[in-house]
Amino acid sequence: MNKIWKLKNHIPENGKDHSQEYESFLNELKSLNARVRLPDVFSRLLFLRGVKDYSGMVKYFKPTIQQLHDPFLMKDCDIACNRIINAIDSKEKIMVLGDYDVDGACGASMFYLFMKHFGIESEVYIPDRIKEGYGISIKSIDEAKEKGIKLIVAIDCGITAADKIKYANEQGIQFIICDHHQPPESIPEALAVLDPLREDCNYPFDFLCGTGVAFKLIQAVCIKKGIPDFAYTFLDFVAIATSSDIAPLFDENRVLVSLGFKMISENPRTSIKALMDVIGMDRKDISTISIVFSIAPRINAVGRLGNAKRAFDLLVSEDGKVVEELADRLNQENDERRTIDKLITDDAFKIFKDSNGSERKYSIVLHKDDWHPGVIGIVAARLVEKYNLPTVVLTTVNGVAKGSARSINEFNIYEALKKCEDKLIQFGGHCHAAGLEIALENIDDFKTYFEKIAREDLSVINATPEVMIDAEITFREIDSIFLNIYSYLEPFGPGNQVPVFRTNNLEVTTSPKVLKNNTYVFRLTEIDSRAYFDAIFPNSASVHDELIKGAVCDACYTIDLFEKKNGKIAKLKIKDLKFH
Repeated sequence: MNKIWKLKNHIPENGKDHSQEYESFLNELKSLNARVRLPDVFSRLLFLRGVKDYSGMVKYFKPTIQQLHDPFLMKDCDIACNRIINAIDSKEKIMVLGDYDVDGACGASMFYLFMKHFGIESEVYIPDRIKEGYGISIKSIDEAKEKGIKLIVAIDCGITAADKIKYANEQGIQFIICDHHQPPESIPEALAVLDPLREDCNYPFDFLCGTGVAFKLIQAVCIKKGIPDFAYTFLDFVAIATSSDIAPLFDENRVLVSLGFKMISENPRTSIKALMDVIGMDRKDISTISIVFSIAPRINAVGRLGNAKRAFDLLVSEDGKVVEELADRLNQENDERRTIDKLITDDAFKIFKDSNGSERKYSIVLHKDDWHPGVIGIVAARLVEKYNLPTVVLTTVNGVAKGSARSINEFNIYEALKKCEDKLIQFGGHCHAAGLEIALENIDDFKTYFEKIAREDLSVINATPEVMIDAEITFREIDSIFLNIYSYLEPFGPGNQVPVFRTNNLEVTTSPKVLKNNTYVFRLTEIDSRAYFDAIFPNSASVHDELIKGAVCDACYTIDLFEKKNGKIAKLKIKDLKFH
């Protein structure tokens, strides 16, 4: 399918024209002259990413601890902080309850090690994905009571667990909730509920992950105890969790991830180094991409297929032999997960293709009794990637359909599920991803109504895929200075997307080599300057006949940087080609 190429303009927020602000930004940089020698293309890239002045540029290029927000601005943080200090001072054993994904495992590991620093060996509870499902369970509360525990810190879950919190209160057990999911109308009656999305919370940044929220509590405790710098020893956990949860990488998250990555690349903790070793990852290659596609799947795999506690055991261990064995185990389980994932993904693709008639679809809802509940979220993401439609994938667990929902940028999946609330047993999540339960007999009604909602929201959107271009440049501009500045744009991710460039009048100067999945590698040479770069074009079967040596084209691409002995080199990742 032909794609529409569009150059981004200066209307990044709410349709308001920011052209004058952009001119003001350029003039400010020019007035600084000797202090700021920034190629114009980077001024444009920064402005498109929300940087409006010199001060913002400095913060963007040099994230520092000082840029973090005051943790006490978060609703209930002072209450939670005082309760944790009381537990520390009285050597009270607590329970740390984390979700079974990367965010939950990292958050639980971080809080466990934080309390251990003060001589407290916390009880850690991570629910069984299949037997207990997501979040706080009655079983976890009963276990805490049996062990005489009076305080549970829940990380990456709890905001929708009002009934469980009520039960805990009846048992004399207090809860501190550190969550980031969309709160319901009625907040659980816990001792403290930390969630920046609370309507009555004035915290200036809404997009922390669960581990990020728990980190703010740790930061608050460290400030009150006069050891503020100790909190920052946990930034590696925060960076991994934030990247894995696909949280937007601007404002505070950019600081947390940048400094966390720096910590991992310079001095990784034993457990993280073991994971990197089993993957074959060099510490200098740490990035959001390497986290999302290499480290996160291995931590997630045990939660999807077996006992998520193994990921926790790895992350908190400092024993070289133990972490090596656990890292190998996680790697093996990830291989098993990939096998199951592929089988179910292929099955889901076939079912959708067979059921998809001539009428245009605006959503995907699939259900099969025997799909593994641990991988349906991945399958949903694959369907979104392939068809660019909001997707719900369901399987049957204990007589109920349990599912994962994933969405596209233009469609708020949480709000859509909220409109279907009367057809669901329960649901929770945020705009891009959610979990849900539904009675088997209600699946067809849900599917029909969900499609209706998607059609109403998405029918006005152009069905032709678009490539949004950040800037038009020449190959001659991509020199060593350009690449050095470009490296400071990282880390990339939602909220700080990899820039997409366009360059015209290029020649394919090598015979393209075909790799798996219709991926081609070849060299592109700029006709005017003869500057050239090697390029890779994934999933490019549509240009098979035109992509030949000697062909002339325009290209849209992103830049991948690689460190070599002689400095940084660039390779191009092609998003689309237009042949002359």
